[in-house]
Amino acid sequence: MKFYDLNQLEPDEVNPSYHRKAVYGESLALGRLEVQKGAVTLPHSHDTEEMIYVLHGAWLFHLPDGDVLLKANQMVCIPAGVEHSSEVIEDTVAIDVCSTIRHDWRTGQDKSLHDNPEQFLWAV
Repeated sequence: MKFYDLNQLEPDEVNPSYHRKAVYGESLALGRLEVQKGAVTLPHSHDTEEMIYVLHGAWLFHLPDGDVLLKANQMVCIPAGVEHSSEVIEDTVAIDVCSTIRHDWRTGQDKSLHDNPEQFLWAV
């Protein structure tokens, strides 16, 4: 058994508007996410089932069956292999639970999914 205090964990800056505190068990991962309005996650899929539970704020998920807007005390379960993307409508705090330990979180390989290409476009 392990004890974790999220108050004592340093957040991982996925990007300036997306911070994650993650803990890992033997077969699952849990992340506490703090994400600012306007943050996006690009289309992707992974081999883990994922559940996102919004504590407060508003987060819009784009799924094959249609869009789902999550607000406080709502959650979505995304099966493994299902492509999804998202955009944060209001500053949001959420819990993300995945059915494996998410090596991409540990190594930072997922950070490129959270870059908004539009933030780098400059008017000519």
